Amino acid sequence: MTAKGQHVKPRGRPSNSCTADTVAVMLVAARKQFAAQGYAATSNRTVANAAGLAHTAIYNHFGSKAQLFTAVFLDVQDRLIFELQRSAGRTPDEPAFPGALLDAIEELRAADPTYVEFLASMYVEVRRHPELRNVFQGEEPFPIVDVLRSLAASPGAKSALGKGEDPTWFWITFALGLAQLSALADTATFATTVEMFRQQFVHGPGDDS
Repeated sequence: MTAKGQHVKPRGRPSNSCTADTVAVMLVAARKQFAAQGYAATSNRTVANAAGLAHTAIYNHFGSKAQLFTAVFLDVQDRLIFELQRSAGRTPDEPAFPGALLDAIEELRAADPTYVEFLASMYVEVRRHPELRNVFQGEEPFPIVDVLRSLAASPGAKSALGKGEDPTWFWITFALGLAQLSALADTATFATTVEMFRQQFVHGPGDDS
C-alpha cells in the first residue's frame, strides 16, 4: 500500500468551497461505482453521470481513472484513520488494538457499506491493472500503514505473531478479510463474526468481560 508514479491533487479543503463540494460528490459517486461495478467497468463518464456532473468535470479534477481511484482510496483511508484514532481515544487507559480496528470497520460499514466494499475489492483491482500497481506498489507507505503499526505496537496490544515480529501486515490482511466478509455477509452474520473476533483477540478466550 504505497504511492509512487502518479500525481494526486493535495487533500484538504480547497479555498473554493464549491470546488470542495464538487470533489466530495465525485468521490462518493466514484466509490460507489468502483465498489459495485469494479475498476474496469467504471468509467469517468459513468462516475460523472452518477454524480450529476458533466464528464469533463472528472478530467478537470483528477485527469485519469487511476488518479480518481487513488483519490477514492485516500478518502477512504482518511475516514478509516479517523475511526481508528477515535476508537483508540475512547479508552486511553486500555489497550487500543485490535479492538480499534474492529470498531473502525464496523463504523465504516454502518456509515456507508461502500467504504468497506471498496476496501474489499481494491487489492484485486491493483493486481489486475498495471496503472494501479504503479501507484500502490511504490516505496513510501500510505499513512494507514504507520497508523496500524503504531496501534499494533501500543502497550497491551495483542499480537497474533511471535514476540518482536512486526504484526502490521497481519492486521492489514485481517482488515481486508473483514472487508471481504462485510461485502458478502448479511448484517447479522457480520456482527456475530466481529463479536467472535473480539472474544478471541480483545477479551481472550473464556473472558466474558
